[in-house]
Amino acid sequence: MKGKKIEPIDQETVSSFAQYTLPQILALQAERLGTERIAIREKAYGIWQAYHWQDYLRYTRYVALGFLALGLERGENVALLTNNHPEWLFSELGGQAMGAVTVNLFTSSFAKEMTTLLNRIQASYVIAQDQGQIDKLLANKQGLSHVRKVIWIDPTGMRTYTRDPWLMSFKDLLNLGAGLDREHPNRFEEELSKGKPEEINLMVMTPGTTGLPKLVMLSHQNFTEMTRKWLETAPIGMGDNWVSIHPPAWIVEQMWGVGVSLLGGMIMNFPEALDTAMEDYREIGPTVMLASSRYWEDMASRIRVKVRDAGFIKRKLFAISEKIGEAVVNRDFQEQRINLRLQFLNWLASRFMFRPLMDRVGCSQIRAAYTGGHPISPDVIRFFCAKGLNLKQCYGLTESGGIFQVQPDGEIKPETVGKPLPRTLVRILEDQEVFVSSDSNFVGYYQDPEATQKVLRDGWLRTGDAGYIDGDGHLVIIGRKEEIIHMKGGEAFSPDFIETRLRFSP
Repeated sequence: MKGKKIEPIDQETVSSFAQYTLPQILALQAERLGTERIAIREKAYGIWQAYHWQDYLRYTRYVALGFLALGLERGENVALLTNNHPEWLFSELGGQAMGAVTVNLFTSSFAKEMTTLLNRIQASYVIAQDQGQIDKLLANKQGLSHVRKVIWIDPTGMRTYTRDPWLMSFKDLLNLGAGLDREHPNRFEEELSKGKPEEINLMVMTPGTTGLPKLVMLSHQNFTEMTRKWLETAPIGMGDNWVSIHPPAWIVEQMWGVGVSLLGGMIMNFPEALDTAMEDYREIGPTVMLASSRYWEDMASRIRVKVRDAGFIKRKLFAISEKIGEAVVNRDFQEQRINLRLQFLNWLASRFMFRPLMDRVGCSQIRAAYTGGHPISPDVIRFFCAKGLNLKQCYGLTESGGIFQVQPDGEIKPETVGKPLPRTLVRILEDQEVFVSSDSNFVGYYQDPEATQKVLRDGWLRTGDAGYIDGDGHLVIIGRKEEIIHMKGGEAFSPDFIETRLRFSP
């Protein structure tokens, strides 16, 4: 699966998707790519199973019609308690194809917390991953009278649950949809055509100051616009591989796993389990990756520990190779010429030291790696770039529909989060708070117009972060606005800003 050819994206085709909903885009891609292109891979029992675009659409179609047969109405909410498996995508897009709004919940939620959230959104249907999630729901069944049916995916341990009419297997949902499809072959297309890009299709949880999570409402248009901007900026092509490890309830997995994969033709790869993810990473050889700063910092620390525990000769060779890589990166960041001698030495270091190292951590095929969320130490950026990993910072919020700032190739500045994506405006107010204006900004908070008005006015979104724009147009995030400390001379900093830069410092 490694070394597959990556084809450039047809930007004209991607731009044309702006007038469609996400399920409509799936139908268009299935017609365009058919069985010639792989859309999804899943590892099960040690074997990778492939789904082509026609397979992707067929399963989504049956789930959608299964929901319709159960009585799902447009505008109702469908809750998903799923792990990273293809059934998550089939369920999410299947519900949205019938006009439902999908809400992904964290599978780690406690039963009481889960019940509170389901009651808040008045979910009509719930897709649950396994017996553990079903038990949480059954424990509070009396308080979930609005839930008409619960569908479980994994049959393990579910034999004794089949007599409960409230429960249903995912397989039976597919069969129900397939039956309706045979009786009414055009029903799916009829319902699919009713969707409008401005309609809300997803709600994503984000922490609230009151202890209850806010629910960010996003539309199909938010997703397509964000994805179009990203595909115009990032070096992503048809056949790129993304490994799905982030929770579906997180905006990153929604942006990449749903948005970028649908519009850009990127392949979604699902590991067998989290504890096999590193082995599965090496088998797939992902070409694109986004992870938290903590992930990259931990990986860098593990590499340093392994080098420290290695023999004398290996430690010496690594130290020499690292100095060569750092020299190349420092010149590259400062846009200085790299002479032929240094280029050759860097090729040797990469070929015999860094490439095998990156292969061991599943990163040998990565063309573009990103870090987001909590700020990362600039030293970590330099550490990986010196070893040939194209690691760049990006920045965004759930409310902004995902990422709106990224470091462009050739303009990496480790201390910044890069430049705005196309058709995105960023401004800094007098109190240094960062505001963003973009068509991908969210519609509002669910049933909370007051909170919406506080952060979204006249198309401008308050990020709550303080920062500044440097002379090259790059955004530097200092920290949360309420944590900023001002010096007598007017300089501003946050404790987190200092801690981030010291965390990886030797």
